[in-house]
Amino acid sequence: MIDVYAVRLNFQEKIDPVVLERLMNCVTPQKKERLKRFYHMEDTLRGLFADLLSRDIIMQKTGLNNEDISFTTNDYGKPFLKNRDDVQFNLSHSGVWVVGVIDHQIVGIDIERVQEIDLDISKNYFSPDEHEDLMSKADKFDYFFTLWALKESYIKILGKGLSHPLNAFSIKFGGTGEIIIKVEGKRIGDIFFRQYDIDKAYKMAVCAAHDQIPGHVNMVTTDQLIQKFLDY
Repeated sequence: MIDVYAVRLNFQEKIDPVVLERLMNCVTPQKKERLKRFYHMEDTLRGLFADLLSRDIIMQKTGLNNEDISFTTNDYGKPFLKNRDDVQFNLSHSGVWVVGVIDHQIVGIDIERVQEIDLDISKNYFSPDEHEDLMSKADKFDYFFTLWALKESYIKILGKGLSHPLNAFSIKFGGTGEIIIKVEGKRIGDIFFRQYDIDKAYKMAVCAAHDQIPGHVNMVTTDQLIQKFLDY
């Protein structure tokens, strides 16, 4: 069964430097060094809590202790739990949100903050059908990020990053609200989507290899994550 999680960050609430250092020691030394190189604390916190969330949901799913969790990556940089093909997870963060998903089969997740952008970029990243659909919408920014989150969640299942062009496939909405993916006009089977409305200013989507995608999101607070890892 797929489990979906979300953490809302509060950048106005400062974390005690001693606590922050202890949390940093819960990730790998390599990740800790990367996090410390960020210029903005917001970027550091997004990266840190994304790592902590992944560890927390893996511990819940597997019973592993944090020190026993070891990650590896494929040739495109997608992380996996080492020596555990039966545990698949994915993460995303944008703005104040960090989201994660875990399952026994491949799964992808994405969250995007809706904002005004130059919609001409859709000609490069969307298929002609998607661009035409976008131009017909009253709220184009809302629809743009709806599509973007869905497309990114699918790309993450493939595990090839942006080496797989976003305009190589199309996301379409069926008459019953079903979300369909097409490549060269042909529908791709055994790929399923679900959208979540956790924040009116964001678009969030999960893509999975089966249709048992829950309708609810497990909301986790930063205090809960902090306490869990301080207790280790």
